[in-house]
Amino acid sequence: MNDFGFKVVDVISDYELLALQFDDSETPKFNEMARTMKIDNQDFTIYYSNACPYVEYEVKELTEYAKENNIKINFIKIDSLEKAKNAPCVFNNWANFYKGKFVSNTILNANSFKKLIK
Repeated sequence: MNDFGFKVVDVISDYELLALQFDDSETPKFNEMARTMKIDNQDFTIYYSNACPYVEYEVKELTEYAKENNIKINFIKIDSLEKAKNAPCVFNNWANFYKGKFVSNTILNANSFKKLIK
């Protein structure tokens, strides 16, 4: 427990879920999908939300770059509570998957994408 009363209520690898509970309601936890940090799709896939004002710009830039270079890329927008709860990793603001595995949560532009897939 820290000075503000938050407690670690769940852990996946190096990632901790902290919660501050006010009553006896159910303790939050990561979903089972998040525990795998994997997806079935082998193409480069990005799960994202509009938590950052630059996200839509980067999605557009990456879409154009992928099209120009004949690279298959998928974008899955987390735009509902249901999608956030069922995300395949602990990050629902930006998560990069390649060959079915989580590779980073760094928001990418065309240059960083190019380096990541090499």
